[in-house]
Amino acid sequence: MKYLKITFLSLFFVSYANAGDISCSGKISMLMADHNSCKDSNGKKQLAFKLKGTQSWLCNGSDTASSLILSAKMADKTLSVYISDAGGATCGTHANYLKPSYSIIN
Repeated sequence: MKYLKITFLSLFFVSYANAGDISCSGKISMLMADHNSCKDSNGKKQLAFKLKGTQSWLCNGSDTASSLILSAKMADKTLSVYISDAGGATCGTHANYLKPSYSIIN
């Protein structure tokens, strides 16, 4: 039942992704704390991370998102993040320290 709920929620969020969002998936290769570019809306520093096979850092926008990536890293799970394509960016070419719209553990 737990997996059914997770699958349903994943499909729900994916169906409402912004048209300009792209999906990038992979296991987390690196985590970084305390970078000045990675702050939430309250100015609190959040974790940054890289997905295997990418060169750019992504920033979390909340404590919940930082907890999610820590869980994905510790469990060696695949993480799917949805980021703005910023006018044609790809998973490999997006700007550093971009905040995902949302993240899902697969």
